[in-house]
Amino acid sequence: MDLFKDYTVELSFIDIKKPDFENISKTHDWRNYVPYDWQKNWEQFTKRERQIIAVMAQSQADKEDWD
Repeated sequence: MDLFKDYTVELSFIDIKKPDFENISKTHDWRNYVPYDWQKNWEQFTKRERQIIAVMAQSQADKEDWD
């Protein structure tokens, strides 16, 4: 069962293997929603855990509303 079938396109734009947490943009960037401790230990997460974190974080980033 593919829990991420609805997010395939979204995940294709996200580098979950080695995201650049040092260069996070200020708006609509999923990496802003990943806790610092998780960023520092990113390599410890499984691929599935990274996908879950990225999808949840991107969902939050998409809700940003800037004037």
